[in-house]
Amino acid sequence: MIRNYLKIAWRNLVKDKQFTLLNVLGLSAGLACTLLIYLWVHDEVSYDKFFDKNDQIYQVMEHRKGGNQQLTDESSGLVSEVLKLQNPEVQYAAAIAPPDWFQKFTLSNGDKNIKAVGQYAGKDYFNIFSFKMLQGERGKVLNNKNGIVISDELAKKLFGTTDNAIGKPIKFQQDKYFYVSGVFEKLPAHSSQQFDFTLSFDYLAEVPGQQWVKSWENGGPHNFVMLKKGTDIDAFNKKIASLVTKNSKDTARTTFVTRFSDNYLQNTFIHGSRVSGRAEYVKLFSLVAIFILVIACINFMNLSTAKASGRMKEVGIKKVVGAPRIQLIIQFLSESLLMAIFTMIIAIGIAWLLLPQFNQLTGKQIQLHFDAQLILMLIGITIFTGLAAGSYPALYLSKFKPLAILKGKFTSSFSELLARKGLVVFQFTLSVMLIVAVLVVYKQIQYIQSTKPGYNKDNVIRFDSEGKLLGNEETFTAELRTIPGVVDASFTQHNLVGRNFGTAVVSWEGNNDQTTYFEGFYGGYKFVETMGMQMAAGRAFSKNYGDESNKVLLNETAVAAMHLTNPVGKTIKIFNQPLQVIGVVKDFHYESLHQAVTPSYIELAVDNSPWYKIMVRIKGADQKETIARIQHLYESFNPGFPFSYNFLDEAYQKQYETEARVSTIAQYFSFLAILISCLGLFGLVAFTAQKRQKEIGVRKVIGASVNGITIMLAKDFLKLVFIAVAIAFPIAWWVMYQWLQGFAYRISIDPGVFIISGTSILLITILTVSFQAIKAAMANPVKSLRSE
Repeated sequence: MIRNYLKIAWRNLVKDKQFTLLNVLGLSAGLACTLLIYLWVHDEVSYDKFFDKNDQIYQVMEHRKGGNQQLTDESSGLVSEVLKLQNPEVQYAAAIAPPDWFQKFTLSNGDKNIKAVGQYAGKDYFNIFSFKMLQGERGKVLNNKNGIVISDELAKKLFGTTDNAIGKPIKFQQDKYFYVSGVFEKLPAHSSQQFDFTLSFDYLAEVPGQQWVKSWENGGPHNFVMLKKGTDIDAFNKKIASLVTKNSKDTARTTFVTRFSDNYLQNTFIHGSRVSGRAEYVKLFSLVAIFILVIACINFMNLSTAKASGRMKEVGIKKVVGAPRIQLIIQFLSESLLMAIFTMIIAIGIAWLLLPQFNQLTGKQIQLHFDAQLILMLIGITIFTGLAAGSYPALYLSKFKPLAILKGKFTSSFSELLARKGLVVFQFTLSVMLIVAVLVVYKQIQYIQSTKPGYNKDNVIRFDSEGKLLGNEETFTAELRTIPGVVDASFTQHNLVGRNFGTAVVSWEGNNDQTTYFEGFYGGYKFVETMGMQMAAGRAFSKNYGDESNKVLLNETAVAAMHLTNPVGKTIKIFNQPLQVIGVVKDFHYESLHQAVTPSYIELAVDNSPWYKIMVRIKGADQKETIARIQHLYESFNPGFPFSYNFLDEAYQKQYETEARVSTIAQYFSFLAILISCLGLFGLVAFTAQKRQKEIGVRKVIGASVNGITIMLAKDFLKLVFIAVAIAFPIAWWVMYQWLQGFAYRISIDPGVFIISGTSILLITILTVSFQAIKAAMANPVKSLRSE
C-alpha cells in the first residue's frame, strides 16, 4: 500500500512540472536556509560547553552600587583564593589577568622571536578548565612561578616539535627566562578563551608596580571557581555577597557567581550591561529560520489547493469506488513527504556548496558533519515540512463530495479562498517585517560606524611599549615625531577601545561618600593632541608648565557626576592622591555605542609601566612608507622584538563586528524570504489565470484590453499585499524599537524606512504578478474558447 502511495505521488509530481518546479525551488531554498541557520545557531550555543564539568564552572561577578557600572566581571585578584579557603563548596578557584589586557608578548628561543597571546592564571586554572594537556600534570603546571604552559602550536614555532618540551627555556620579553611546565592542545574554536601560553598569576602579583592585582581596593582580574556537585547556587551567593566588604572598607560591592558557559551568549555582565546580546541574535535567527520555512510551506499549501480543481475527478472516482477519507489523506501527505525528502536532499547540496561563503560571511569555521544530532534534526525538519506543507491540501482535497464533483457542480468554498488569501497575507507580512528589520539594522550600523567617538580614530597605529622602550617612551615618541609622515605621537596605558582600568577610589569636596566609578586614562605629553581630543575648558598637559604629575584632566561626564562648577583649578583625590584639575576634555567614546559615556579622568603617565601602548598618528598618504620608517626606528631602538602594530580604527570597528555580520546575514535571508514568497505568488497567478482562461477569452472577444485584463488579475493580489503591509508595519516597528534599546546611542525609526519597505514589496509584487497576468491577457482567446 505504501509503495502504491509513493508511486502515485511520484507520477503526480512528474505530471505537473510547473507545480513541482516551483515547490522544489521554494522548499529547497527554504530548507537550505534553515539548515545553514541551524548550523550557525548550533555553533553559537556550543561555546564553552565542552569542558568535563561544565555545569560546575562559575565566574565571579560583582554588583556595584551607584555610578554607571552596575555589574562587572572584574574583581580583586584575592577573591578566588579567599573563596576556596573559606567555602567548602569550592573545589577549585583561580584568578586570571586575561589576554585582552595585553597585546602580544614576545617569546624567544635562540634566534626565533615569536609574538604570542598570553595570560596570567592561578594554580587551579587547568583543573577548572579541562583543556587537553599533552605534557605536564594539569594540577601542577602553574605551581612554579617560573613555569610557562604553552600550546602545541607555539611549541612547534619555538622548538620545531612538541616532543620533550618540558623544562625547555623560553625567553620572555627579551628579559626573563621561563621554563616549559606543560603543553596543551590548540584550544577548540568553541572556547571563548583563546591564548597561546599561560604564566603564573602569583608571578604577576610580584612584578614591581603590579601588586595591585592582589589588592581588595582594586578590581580588574577575572575569577573562576569550580563548585562541588549539588551546590545550592542561591545559598552560595547569599553566603559570599559581603566578601569584599568584609575584607575592605568598600561597602558598594556585592559578590556573586554565574555559570561560566552562559556568559558567551548572555553577555549580561560585561562592564555593566548587555553588550553584544548574542543570545538575542540566536533567538532572532532561529525565528528567521522558522519564518522562511513557514513561508516555503505556505507556498506548497497555496499551490496545492489552487491546483485542486485538476484533481477533483480523481478524488471523486476514488471515493465512489470506496476509498475512505483517511486513505486519501495518507496519499496526499505521502506526496508532500516525498516532495520534502526530495527537496531536503537538494537543500543539503545547496548548503554544502554555500558553506564556504557562509563561513566567510559569519567569520566561523562551520563544517557539515552528519552526526546523530544533525541527522535527527534533518529528519525532524523533513517530516515537519512534509506534514505542515501537506496537511491543509490533504484535508482540503479529501473532503470533496464525489457526487458534486462528478456532476461538475463543485466550486471553491469561501473558507478555501479565505484560507488561501490569509496564507498569502501571512507570508507577505513576514517578508515585509524582514525588510523593515534589515533597513533599521543597516541604518543603525551605518550610524554607529559614522558617529565620531569624540577623538580622531583614523590613521592611528598602536603598538606595545616593551623591551628598551619601557621607561623611555617620551624619548622614543619624540624621535617618532621627527619621522616624515608622522603627524604626532604619544603613549598611554589605555587601549582606547573597551575598558582597561576602573576605580572607585575617587573623592572630591562635597561628594558625601557617593560611589561613582571612573575610567582611568594615563597618557604621556601630547596624548590629547595625538588622539585629536577636544578641550571643553582649561588645557592639556604641557612641558611648558613644569612638573604635571600632580595634575589631572576630567571628561564632561565626570564633571557632571561630581556636580562641579568651574572645575578647572579644583582639587580631587584619586587613590587618596590629591590632583589639581587643569582641564576638561569633551566626552569621547572608548566603549561601543551600546554604552553611555562614563566618568573618566586622564593622568600624566610617569611611572615605568608594562601596560603602555605607543600611539602614532600618521598621514593618510604614503602610509606604507611611513610605517616602514617607524618599524626601522623601532627595531634599531629595540633589537630582538618583532614590530607588531594594528590600526586603532580597525579595533574600534571590531566592537560592532557582531552587528555588522548580523546585518549582512539578515539582508541575504530577507532577500531569500521575498524570493520564496514571489515564487508562490508567481504560481498562484499562473493557476488563477489558467482557471479564468475562458473568462479572459470572452473579455478579449468583446473588446477588453491587455492592460484591463492585467489589472483585473493583479488587483486581488495587490489588495492582499496592502493588508500584509498594514499588519507588518506596527509589529516591525515595535520589534525594532525594542532592539534599538540595546544601544545607548541609536537612530529613530523614521517614516522613510516604511516608505522604502512598502514601495519595495509592492514593486516586487507588481513585477511578479504582471508577468503571468500579461502572458494570460495576450493569449489567443480562440484557444481558450474552442472547448465551449
